Amino acid sequence: MEVTSRVPPFRALILEDHDFQRHIGVQILKHCGASEVLEASGGAIALDLVRTASSPIDVLLCDLNMPGMDGLAFLRHIAEQGSTSSVILGSSLDPAIIRTAEIMAKSYGIRLLGVVEKPLSGAKLMPLLLRHFSPGKASARPTIQAATFDEVKSGISQRQFGPFFQPQVDMRSGALVGVEALMRWHHPSRGLVPPAVFIPVMESAGLISPATLMMIEESLIHCRRWRAAGLEVPIAVNLSPESLRDTSLPEQIEALTQAAGIAPGALTIEITETVAMTDLGHSMETLARLRIKGFNLSIDDYGTGFSSMQQLTRLPLTEIKIDQSFVTGAAERPILRALIETSVVMAKRLGLRTVAEGVETAEDWDVCARLGCETAQGYFIGRPMPGEAIAGWYQGWLASRPDGAARAP
Repeated sequence: MEVTSRVPPFRALILEDHDFQRHIGVQILKHCGASEVLEASGGAIALDLVRTASSPIDVLLCDLNMPGMDGLAFLRHIAEQGSTSSVILGSSLDPAIIRTAEIMAKSYGIRLLGVVEKPLSGAKLMPLLLRHFSPGKASARPTIQAATFDEVKSGISQRQFGPFFQPQVDMRSGALVGVEALMRWHHPSRGLVPPAVFIPVMESAGLISPATLMMIEESLIHCRRWRAAGLEVPIAVNLSPESLRDTSLPEQIEALTQAAGIAPGALTIEITETVAMTDLGHSMETLARLRIKGFNLSIDDYGTGFSSMQQLTRLPLTEIKIDQSFVTGAAERPILRALIETSVVMAKRLGLRTVAEGVETAEDWDVCARLGCETAQGYFIGRPMPGEAIAGWYQGWLASRPDGAARAP
């Protein structure tokens, strides 16, 4: 039961119907740093313990297959209660079943730390427990105050919205080959505001297109500055379904690139798989016109929709972005590796570039490189940052890039 590191004291609950395995789990959790471990042999008992606990439970270690209320029903109930506990699934069930349980838990809004295969051990649990205490990821879900229409409209008129950039690098050379522009709100009193606060307001109020055009304009300014510093950095920008309905959008974007002196080929338009299904005629016209004008077109979150392969036949794509739900943690999941490999093979046969999203660790990087992904994006490479920080980040990246990426001449 050796554990190489410990975490701050935490309260835990273990839900396991097998008495011996539950007893072992209690001992392992305490050895990892748990100050108190509650025990439950079934979902109904665990639910009652969560409801009546004198103070919040930090981590729930949950089995899935149990008589009576199983782990799946238990997770649904705690989600309905608004529980802020982190969850670790402990199971020896078929990986496909576990994967479905993970998706279910996340869709309920549960903070899932990961899955540990039985038999339990401190070495298996500790990396997941560390995620509970990782910086910027408190166990309690923060309350996000949505912006009002007037606030957003005023912010647009005062040009408070602008881009942060997340780097994309070539997996063979390690070279910077692009950035994704992500909208941020520099609010005068709230500070830097995340997209979840304002994007829904923009889309529902018809403000998303002017905000997107403003962000593209700002991104192109940074692109010119990078060029002046010797960096050729293409930019990728997301388009909302609402924006695609505007068939004049290609001309507006083209005017911005012409004013900035940037060729259309330096700009990639990203859309999600379901975007072109909302208003098919107008969306297809807009996308076709963008490609005619020389802009690149990427399908984001590839593999998560219900018609992934159909969209490949419909859209004039130049690139697919493999969704982070397939990439993150693929080193431990054969099914995820198979999905990545299938996507890469399909893309190569169609002459499309591939970008792996959600490369969070060196293990994620190694898997994607081995399976033939061309480009990587994720926290392992760099977090979204202001345009002024790109050059400094790149110098640091070149000095510490993964061993699998060859040194640039």
